[in-house]
Amino acid sequence: MAHTQRSEMAFARRQRILEAAAEVFAERGFSGAGVNEIARRAGVNKAMLYYHVGDKQKLYEEVVLGFLTQVHHQVRVGIAKAATPVDKLAAVHRAILELALERPNYPRIMLRELSLGGANLPPEVFRQMASLFATTREVVEEGMAAGQFRRVEPVIAHILLIGSVVFFANALRLRDRLGAAGAQLPGLDTVLQAAAQITHILLHGLAAPGQEGVVP
Repeated sequence: MAHTQRSEMAFARRQRILEAAAEVFAERGFSGAGVNEIARRAGVNKAMLYYHVGDKQKLYEEVVLGFLTQVHHQVRVGIAKAATPVDKLAAVHRAILELALERPNYPRIMLRELSLGGANLPPEVFRQMASLFATTREVVEEGMAAGQFRRVEPVIAHILLIGSVVFFANALRLRDRLGAAGAQLPGLDTVLQAAAQITHILLHGLAAPGQEGVVP
């Protein structure tokens, strides 16, 4: 029993460290984040932080990989429940978007990395990102083969999926000030409904049926 309790306490402490690290990295970026600040927010000393996770680079890797692992799991679950390529692609987008809204520090981190060309991301993160892209490609190619999607480049579809998630999740941080400036915005209780509209627009476009026009 004592061993189990120690293991649970160690796991909980490690999670606190990673959550504090995600918060600091989101606020200050990799370069601006300090290990002392992360340790303080996690309620541990620096030696304990190094023991449970590692140095700043290891912290960053664990934070980003942890989120991507969740994304992969949720995407697989969503695809497994979907019957058609359209439903599968919607499930991919919804899974990533819901996680981004649930854990807003991560899209903030990814937006920083996009602006830096992924300068601080380790190779394993790029492998995970490539794997996620391969999933999107498979779904898009399945949809094109079934005649449910028009001919598109899967990498463009993937960029739209990920880009819409990262931008939308970060744009929510501007909501209060935009509202004060007179913008008509969805309320807090309709964020997921707004997100669902993004998914729908990505899949079907803005044009009404029969009004799509000619796309070069």
